[in-house]
Amino acid sequence: MKKIISAVAISVAALFAVSAAGAAEFKAQTLRLAHTAAVSHAHNEAANLFAKNVLDRTGGKVKIEVYPAGELGDQPALAEQVTMGALDSAVVSLGNLAMYSKKLNAMTAPFLFADYDHAHRVIDGFVMNWMNEGLAQHDAYGLSMFDYGFRETTTKGLVVNSADDLKGVKIRVPPATGLLAAFDALGANTQKIAYSELYTSLKQGVVVGQENPVFTILADSLYETQDQLAMTNHYFDCQVLLINKTLFEGLSPDLQKILKEEAVNAQNLTRERISKGEAKVIEELKAKGMNVTYPDRASFVSKMEPAYKKVGELAGTKEMQRLLDAVEKGKAAK
Repeated sequence: MKKIISAVAISVAALFAVSAAGAAEFKAQTLRLAHTAAVSHAHNEAANLFAKNVLDRTGGKVKIEVYPAGELGDQPALAEQVTMGALDSAVVSLGNLAMYSKKLNAMTAPFLFADYDHAHRVIDGFVMNWMNEGLAQHDAYGLSMFDYGFRETTTKGLVVNSADDLKGVKIRVPPATGLLAAFDALGANTQKIAYSELYTSLKQGVVVGQENPVFTILADSLYETQDQLAMTNHYFDCQVLLINKTLFEGLSPDLQKILKEEAVNAQNLTRERISKGEAKVIEELKAKGMNVTYPDRASFVSKMEPAYKKVGELAGTKEMQRLLDAVEKGKAAK
């Protein structure tokens, strides 16, 4: 019995020795990760999970400092910092990355995906590699894709039941090509206002409406300035966990593997929180006084031809078709 106990003790000691040796192989370093989501948002939870897991798996050697809520700048600024090597990592939308790789404009096209599962199949099976092909020459690499959610439309004092209800309405739309093209196609009066100025603009009546996922509407208290929520599901928004490519390629293969794996774990947390938590958030917004409508999707889709034409011109016809083929394939794979 004593021999067995001794053998077990030696095995346990050996495991700890291997673990310690593995941890010692990692160079002590600190990486900075910035994003623009509120502290209460799933993206911040995912970023912190990523940081914790990397720290644990490297034996405390690799620390990731998370800077939330736009502390280091808005998304265009974060993207630029990562591509220039001034920032290690950031969570940035595909719309903001399209200025570096024009084909990414294709992912801003409206009404691409039927639901979350459809979007995830296309992202995992096509978008990640396709995206990184274009980002490589800009010294950036996407580790994973965080769900941000389907974007919905909010207004104040204006009930939206069909596309025609938004004609002439002054609405803030971010600078993503497809989003602007979609609302322009509806005849809306689109306004390019920085997100940091959105709440004030809504409160002061500079614009009547805006569009964002319900999680953002709740987390950033946009319901305080808007009383109508139209579930238009016009665009599936996802954001890349981006890292500087030169930095990433200079890391050891073991650390690269850990970063990739933990980026996917963080991604999967956003998928869990966003897709499965949407219904609860809608109920919370109702409780805070928002009236919720479910507009006729066909009334929107029927007006999108000009938007697709514009997006295709900017993304390139070939790349637009590659994405559309992947979207169609994703439907069949269900």
